[in-house]
Amino acid sequence: MKKLLTLFVLCFTVTTFSQEALLPVRIMATAKERPERFVGTDAFGWEYVIADNEFRKQKDGRVLKYKNLALGDIYKADLQNPLKIVLFYRKFNTVVLLDNQLNATSVISFNEIPKPIIAEAAGLASQNRLWLFDITTQQLGLYDPVRNAFRTLTPPFNDGIAWYQSDYNYFYWADHSGKCFALNLFGTVTALGTAPAFDDAQLLSPSMLLLKKDNNLYQYDLASQKQTPLTITEKTFTAFYYKDGILSIFTPIEFIQYKISLPR
Repeated sequence: MKKLLTLFVLCFTVTTFSQEALLPVRIMATAKERPERFVGTDAFGWEYVIADNEFRKQKDGRVLKYKNLALGDIYKADLQNPLKIVLFYRKFNTVVLLDNQLNATSVISFNEIPKPIIAEAAGLASQNRLWLFDITTQQLGLYDPVRNAFRTLTPPFNDGIAWYQSDYNYFYWADHSGKCFALNLFGTVTALGTAPAFDDAQLLSPSMLLLKKDNNLYQYDLASQKQTPLTITEKTFTAFYYKDGILSIFTPIEFIQYKISLPR
């Protein structure tokens, strides 16, 4: 089905926020029949998806796969290092590390470490460590695979974690009241601001979020608390991902990419 992209600017009223102009985007490509759960892409053009609870890496008709039925559903995948991909199986309190061929290099059960924890969030940190949020103590910290130990970096949280994202040096999260924070490797917590209710999000910078709410996308400035709608044409979509000026949109049957330059 041919996509029609309308470029226009109009005012959009957002409850409790000032009016902002729509950001125009330009469509780049459309690929049909992609019923997977989209995860992301890497710098080499590989696309990562989850289908039938199987983690897949695909490009130009070539597909690599990893599946572990014993661990249940894949809750989240961390792609920041394509040579050390982190799959988090929350129900079984386990992380699997994959190499670039999707071979499992390590399977870490947090039930079996010397001081067991129950992980609610997991992501790759520097020096091959893992960011973890322990739901039992409501604390964030770092897991060291060499020492097989978890070290807390924060006091207990008051309002848990509703959403999170991480990189080597920082763990970012929003609590259930919408307050957003960043934690660095030394245990310093920085308040970033408050976001409105959303269904999903991607942090573009410490002050800028891309938000999905009711099948609409918004760029949201945490400092000014202003949000700007994006003019995508899809009325229903399941996932999105922004990287290097490319906005990828997944619907139940299509994969669409837009070229867009978002201020950070």
